[in-house]
Amino acid sequence: MFLKEKIFLGIAVSAALPWIVSFLLSVQYAPYVEALISGIAIVSAAFLLSWAAETAEKDLPRSLSLAFVALIAVLPEYAVDLYFAWMAGKVGGDYIHYAAANMTGANRLLLGIGWSLVALMAMFKFKSREIVLDEGIRLEFFILFVASLYCFVIPLKGQISIFDAAVLFCIFFFYLYVATRAKKEEFEPVGVPAYLCCFPATKRRTSVVLLFLFSGFVILISVEAFAEGLVKTAKIFGIDEFLMVQWIAPLASESPEFIVAIYFIRRLRTTASFNTLVSSKVNQWTLLVGCLALVYSIALGSPSELPLDERQKEEFLLTAAQSLLGVAIIINLRFSIFEAFALLILFLAQFVYHSVEMRYLLSFLYIVLAVPMLLVHRSEIAKSYRHVMGLLR
Repeated sequence: MFLKEKIFLGIAVSAALPWIVSFLLSVQYAPYVEALISGIAIVSAAFLLSWAAETAEKDLPRSLSLAFVALIAVLPEYAVDLYFAWMAGKVGGDYIHYAAANMTGANRLLLGIGWSLVALMAMFKFKSREIVLDEGIRLEFFILFVASLYCFVIPLKGQISIFDAAVLFCIFFFYLYVATRAKKEEFEPVGVPAYLCCFPATKRRTSVVLLFLFSGFVILISVEAFAEGLVKTAKIFGIDEFLMVQWIAPLASESPEFIVAIYFIRRLRTTASFNTLVSSKVNQWTLLVGCLALVYSIALGSPSELPLDERQKEEFLLTAAQSLLGVAIIINLRFSIFEAFALLILFLAQFVYHSVEMRYLLSFLYIVLAVPMLLVHRSEIAKSYRHVMGLLR
């Protein structure tokens, strides 16, 4: 019983061992080899963290488990980004650019690839040209709508300030508070967490703690090597360092969430699948953005604004515009095959031409498409607002 789950758990732990041994023995590799081995270790740690967090839900009060899992789940995604933010405060230079690059890449990848592909898979699974989501996901969409509107202010100012961080933290923790009052699905572990939940209480809790400690250790010893390895690899092969940090690093940290979402689709739980991706988007668009300014200030030793150059302002605007369209598309709890392909094609279009004009054009297209849809569905926005207020009563 649970043979497949035991194999998955063994693979995840084993995949991190080469970098652990290399780190402890101070083995030196070429930058691209170092980035690969440490990157695999981070992906492994991300899977172990997600499994441990889901298993922990069995032993925690529902409200506490929600906050706990939400915070734990984002650690692998934030590790590289916060490293760059820290180095931006300590060293400055290109590290300032890299911090924003990783954040915008993670956000756009999650929506442009994650949402669209999961929707298309669900449509294929249900043999339908449209999927319908449950009312319970209105909270996530409303919070994402508010955060997306606020984030348009940041590229206009050209900086992420401590005030911005405070506002975004308030949005995130308001989301957590309201979510604890929402009616949730009964806890139903699947995969590796289902295997771990079969353990007696003491053994299960010990296993969860060990998985957290092991994953945290792996991330701690891997993040610098992975981040620096990516930058050096880009320089060696003449690749744009900004693009390497923007897309390769998020691919590594986002992969477990995509797999969890796909697993939910296979179990015909479409709303649960989208809830995984939308919650992650809320986390990244509020907590992550705010943490950049906070960590940068701590590294500098005083409250400071994380500056955005012209390229970063363009990327931030594009990310905010994409987020707004994402909300506009499914604020009515329906996602059509046309809308899924539109999100995917617009996301892929940015790789055709790497120019200032292309980034502004795409931002314009996202906004031009989003605004009429939001106006048409303004009653849905009001309905989502009433849903959130109802949860507070």
